[in-house]
Amino acid sequence: RGHDSRLGRDVAIKVLPPEVANDAERRARFEREATVVAGLKHPNIVTLYDFRQDGNTHYIIMEFVEGQDLKKLIRTQGPFTVDRALNIAIQICAGIGYAHRSGLVHADVKPQNVLVTEEDQVKVTDFGIAQALSGDTAPGEKQSVVWGSPHYFAPEQARGEKPTPASD
Repeated sequence: RGHDSRLGRDVAIKVLPPEVANDAERRARFEREATVVAGLKHPNIVTLYDFRQDGNTHYIIMEFVEGQDLKKLIRTQGPFTVDRALNIAIQICAGIGYAHRSGLVHADVKPQNVLVTEEDQVKVTDFGIAQALSGDTAPGEKQSVVWGSPHYFAPEQARGEKPTPASD
């Protein structure tokens, strides 16, 4: 969490891990993806404001969402009523569907990447980050590294195939 003193707002700051920041190719892919993700304007997607560098520290600046991630919310308030569960699920699908129509795959959909405000406004976060780190593979080509969360990724991701909208 940080504060943008010029615009007078709280922001979320995510620092690129050093092993990624030190790899010029992966860093360039991350920056390209951050640029594309920054263009996503949807009420159910966390807004990415900027991508910056300070020395060898690379970081993204995003909208700060006051709330909890869905995993914590389920643990503290679950089980949800059917209406509440549907409301949250519909908002998640709206955000992810918008990204798909924009040509992006999340590739790491999990409750920890879904933020929920006190008013049950849903914001999907970390859009494109796993996809940006996974690299570009040709159809049928296997990736040398599988990115995502093992408990949540699709079978094709586990096989090293590039994630698609169906993977989300």
